[in-house]
Amino acid sequence: MKIRLARDEDYAAIARLQRQTIRNINAKDYSEDQIYVWSVRTNAGRFRSNAHECKRWVAIEDDKIVGFCEHGFDCELWGLYIHKDYVGKGIGSRLLKVAEDSLKKHGCKTITLKGTVTAKEFYQKQGYTVIKKDLHPVNDKKLEIFVMAKKLF
Repeated sequence: MKIRLARDEDYAAIARLQRQTIRNINAKDYSEDQIYVWSVRTNAGRFRSNAHECKRWVAIEDDKIVGFCEHGFDCELWGLYIHKDYVGKGIGSRLLKVAEDSLKKHGCKTITLKGTVTAKEFYQKQGYTVIKKDLHPVNDKKLEIFVMAKKLF
């Protein structure tokens, strides 16, 4: 598996992967309505429009994008998504490490994120602690999330 910075031509595949992950992985923890509004707002244009506001990496295996991770420049991890067939193979941990190293280089001492119910346990295993439970607005729905943080050493 190879990890590299995302390119403009990756955004359609990234959007498909995010929709697929939400619909297959996150569906066990959220209602059908929540999954629908969350997944339909994802498209290549959305990723393209905020590319200048973040760093984004993709994990490639067999010439296919199997995961991606992104962070803003305010010490916040924006997202980490893994293809349903590659969950549990260490790809998420490797992508997260790349993002954490990048944030550390940007001078971050603590990383924050808004983790889903689905991802909470994964992040806890990576050293993140829950700061608070919250509701994240997605269109007219509210998704239960966890604000989490990790101190970098």
